[in-house]
Amino acid sequence: MPPTVRTVLPLSIVTATSMLAMDLFLPAVPTLQASLGIDVTLAQATVAVFLAGLAASQLIWGEAMTRFGPRRCVLAGVSLLVLSAFGCALAPDIGWLLAMRALQGAAAGAATVVAPSVVRATLPDEHAVKGIASIAMIESAVPAAGPVLGSALLLVMDWRATFWILGGVTLLALPFVVRVTPRELPGLDRSAASGYAAIVGNRRFLRLALCHALCFGALLSFVASAPQLMVHAYGRGAASFAALQLMSVLCFMAVASQSGRISRRFGAARAVQAGCWAHGALCGGFALAAWLGQPSFAAVAVFWCAFTAVLAVRGPAAFSEALALPPVQMGRASALLMLAILAAGALGTQGVAPFMSGRSPLPLALAMLLLCVASLAMVLPYPHGRASATQ
Repeated sequence: MPPTVRTVLPLSIVTATSMLAMDLFLPAVPTLQASLGIDVTLAQATVAVFLAGLAASQLIWGEAMTRFGPRRCVLAGVSLLVLSAFGCALAPDIGWLLAMRALQGAAAGAATVVAPSVVRATLPDEHAVKGIASIAMIESAVPAAGPVLGSALLLVMDWRATFWILGGVTLLALPFVVRVTPRELPGLDRSAASGYAAIVGNRRFLRLALCHALCFGALLSFVASAPQLMVHAYGRGAASFAALQLMSVLCFMAVASQSGRISRRFGAARAVQAGCWAHGALCGGFALAAWLGQPSFAAVAVFWCAFTAVLAVRGPAAFSEALALPPVQMGRASALLMLAILAAGALGTQGVAPFMSGRSPLPLALAMLLLCVASLAMVLPYPHGRASATQ
């Protein structure tokens, strides 16, 4: 088995199980509400506290990986993911369930910090892009497949079974993930500056991280707003959103499978910069079409598939480029990057939320355009050169 596969496959599995803690559970929320006799607000809180735990844990896992190494970090994170899944399955009331869901979100944060750091530190540049793209393919497939699988499980089991299955699958993956994760990242020099201030002060990392996060902010804004857009602007139901997601995931995976080859041929810097220009053009076209009139559902589908296809080219390359840091900085840098992505997504989503009851996609299109133009500005000119520990 090639080194890339041996490294990426177990890390992809644990990343997938971490994401399934959200997506496999979503269809069970109404069932859970009836089972525990709670209102909609408390039922939705089981989703909110997971996301809060995920966001809040990023800097903690970044610190833990730097201090204790990726193997201990992933062992702790995956073990907590297993225990919290079983804790959710056994929850006697909503208070216990909310506590376990917050812990589950915090545990899921370990994979988002460890996986890209290990891939970037242990593989050569050209294979690192391919490895990160492989993990991204898994991350794109789970939101599409997770709710479908979760809905199928509810036909024969109750909501607690979702957590039993999740905990069991994660427990089976644990030894494989621990085996492939090194005790320390290769080339680790603990005498080098590694604090968050040093990383944020690195202008190359900061620009590339913001470039990547702002792009994802546009992506998450569309994903979060599309269900409302389908209802209010197009008079369609949930099936239309599901169709959009399926088409976009297939496009993303098809292009992401070639992203390593594209970066190797043209260079990661060109892949990132060209992707930024393409995203700006796509969002500009979407905004213009929405301003001139109502673009058809087919036009929106083409736009969204093209957007995700371009992301498959620039995303892995940008992530790899941002983490081109001394190994001692990679854990904290991964944490900062993921935190920036979550923050950009939350701000973008909330920014367009007040306008999504209208009949026009123009506010969403303008928000995506603004985020993508800001993303492009971060790489004009492109911050070339590999970071050093003293920057």
